[in-house]
Parts: sequence; C-alpha cells; structure tokens
Amino acid sequence: MSRNWSVRLILLLISQSAVMASEVAGTWRGESLCVTAAPSCHNESVVYYIKDVPGRPDLVMIQADKIVDGKAVTMGTGQWNYDQTRHTLEWPSPQRVWTLTISGERIEGILTLADQTVFRKMTLKKDK
Repeated sequence: MSRNWSVRLILLLISQSAVMASEVAGTWRGESLCVTAAPSCHNESVVYYIKDVPGRPDLVMIQADKIVDGKAVTMGTGQWNYDQTRHTLEWPSPQRVWTLTISGERIEGILTLADQTVFRKMTLKKDK
C-alpha cells in the first residue's frame, strides 16, 4: 500500500509541474514597440504562440509572428527559458536578450541589446 501511495505522490507532483508550465501556454497578442529612433525598427502587431516542452518545465517553445497587411509572418521559432518562480520568459542571444514578465493574462517585456540599450517594449494579452 505504501508503494502505491508513493507512485500516486510522484504522479501528482509531475502533473502539478505540468500544470504550472501550462499557465503560460496559449496564444498571446499585442504590440512590440520601438523605444529607439533606429531606422531599422518598426512598431509591430505581434502574435506569440507558446507551447510547453514535454518533460521540461523550465522551457517553452515560442513561435513569434508579426502581422503585415493583415497576415501573420513568422519571425522565428525557438525555445525560451521559463522561470515559474519569477514568472519570466527569457530568450538570450549574443547580440540581445528578450526578457518578459507574466502577470496573469498579460505579458510585458523588453528587448535589450548587448550594450544594454533597450530597443523594444512589448505588451501581450492572452487569448481566452
């Protein structure tokens, strides 16, 4: 009987971990706005599709689209770090880092360049 209890406890802990990661999974829409006057920067309407990575509660898969002439154009897809305790998503690269903070049905964040210049600010709201 105690072995059965141990198995149930392990399954419960695994399922709770999956639920915690799932709170960020879904479709998020909003704006990615330029903070700099760089001519290469343009304000964008964006859609982020966030999916769990099975067995990895510390990661999510994000497909980032921008809306151009009413159509979604994928900018990229990749794994982002997900910190459940801090409620943050992060995608570092050598030239820049995206840092996003999750607050219920909203995500707010910034794109910071290697020289610490804030290049973009983003605000997203989760689809229901």
